[in-house]
Amino acid sequence: MAAYQGGAYIDAQIESVLAQTCHDWVLRIRDDNSADDTYAVAQRRAADHPHRIVVNQRPSNSGSASQNFLEMLVGSTGRYVMLADDDDVWREDKVALTLAEMQRIEASVGAGVPVLVHTDAAVVDQSLRITSPSMAHVQKLPVHETRLARLLVQNSVTGCTVMINRALADLVREPFDGVAMHDWWLALIAAAFGRIGYVEAPTLLYRQHGGNAVGAVDARDARYLLGRALDGNETRARMRAASAQASAFLAQFGDRLSARDLSAVATCAGLENRGKLARVTDIARSGLWKNTALRRIGQILHV
Repeated sequence: MAAYQGGAYIDAQIESVLAQTCHDWVLRIRDDNSADDTYAVAQRRAADHPHRIVVNQRPSNSGSASQNFLEMLVGSTGRYVMLADDDDVWREDKVALTLAEMQRIEASVGAGVPVLVHTDAAVVDQSLRITSPSMAHVQKLPVHETRLARLLVQNSVTGCTVMINRALADLVREPFDGVAMHDWWLALIAAAFGRIGYVEAPTLLYRQHGGNAVGAVDARDARYLLGRALDGNETRARMRAASAQASAFLAQFGDRLSARDLSAVATCAGLENRGKLARVTDIARSGLWKNTALRRIGQILHV
């Protein structure tokens, strides 16, 4: 659990982890130098459950939840690792459902193959009232997408729903310069070298409040979609982030990629250096498309 400024919510999240039907786990919490009582609350819960909860605090703020998560993954040792935000609430069968899908995939491909499993989530307000029973539906996420070319330009994995196995965790290494988001990075590794699995059930309550690092928007709203398609600044910013992340991925894993994946990653990494027509041509040739018509129109108009 990467924690920051979560004093108002972290106790409920810890309680939901303690209530899991699967009991073979250790909860490791790292506070990212919060200014509120997040660390104190986590320490108090750890004192009550010293064999279950381990807490530490980063001496200075990492700069982002993504950085905090990635640093924690580098130091992880478990056979499986799940990611948790400090402000959500897990449903009691979250670990069991995710682990079952992980072990099903590993039984097919082997434990030495990197595997990522993610799930749906129910979107709730600050008071845990459900505003959407399915985040995948409300955000129009391509949750079954496993093609690296598509994932290079659009993340379909929500970090707080994720479990990875040791084979994937061992591929997480510094530097993290250029990594746009930790969950996106993990999805790229899994797509390139292993498998991605998805559980349709919402396994947690994804709490929305004013302090969310990343929020859930209603991508079904036509006005929102049209606005996004016409917003050139945001589309270009997202493409720059995807291109920078592809460059980082190429630097770390280029010598291990298949010829097809290498071509897609290199193309995505080089988009910033191409002219408008060449960028659109490269996107079409390499399959670097997002998942809906309006999102693709936005790519064509603004890349």
